[in-house]
Amino acid sequence: MDVVMGALPRGLALVERVVRGELDPRGGPGVVRLAEEGGLDKGQTSRLLRDLVDSGVLARGGHEFRAGAELLTVAGEGGPWGVRSRALLRELVVRFGACAYVDVLCGAMVLSVRAELAAWAEFSWARAGRLTPVWCTGAGRALLFGHSREEVAELLGGEDFIGAGGPYAPRSVDDLLARVTADAARGVAVCESEYDEDVLEVAAPVRDPRGVIVAAVSVVVPHAAVRDDRDELVAAIGGAAAQLAPLLG
Repeated sequence: MDVVMGALPRGLALVERVVRGELDPRGGPGVVRLAEEGGLDKGQTSRLLRDLVDSGVLARGGHEFRAGAELLTVAGEGGPWGVRSRALLRELVVRFGACAYVDVLCGAMVLSVRAELAAWAEFSWARAGRLTPVWCTGAGRALLFGHSREEVAELLGGEDFIGAGGPYAPRSVDDLLARVTADAARGVAVCESEYDEDVLEVAAPVRDPRGVIVAAVSVVVPHAAVRDDRDELVAAIGGAAAQLAPLLG
């Protein structure tokens, strides 16, 4: 499981770079370029690409890679969800200068399955495929709305809350649950300097037609202390989640 979870974000990041690279006037990306862009060694990149090609997610033509049949099928099935989610995320990027995400639970971590980035965030951690702790992120909190103490404790599996998170991150299950409860009462999670110092994260859950939380919409903005548009940002995130939810039906 550790090996799979380690390879997953790198594989997703490779897929994203291949898809973006198809529009590059230099032609589709090859192993060397993908390794350099992803900060990976050539051998590791080659192995990941081989697995992605074998599964049909990517296709190879000579030295270049492109989207494969399976990826195109999934994209087509995404229909209005895929199109609308990207449009909503881009609106948040432009309006607030934020990095915007659609996130899902992945064990005790949050996996960003879609990302639209602001100009300040050209970092590998900011891209789709990133994994962040559920207990000190806005998306993590939004995904925990409605969870009981027992469920959260089991999910975290004895997490000691040390070694990750910013200066105001929760330091116990009870601390985390108190913050989740407060966030759930307003319907939107607001985290300041919890995952990283001087960073504001705002997130809202996306529910399926049965009311089950299946994802979260989140944004990350720097320089939290000087933001004067927090109320506007909170309202926009709640609105984005509400617009995405009907598309799951």
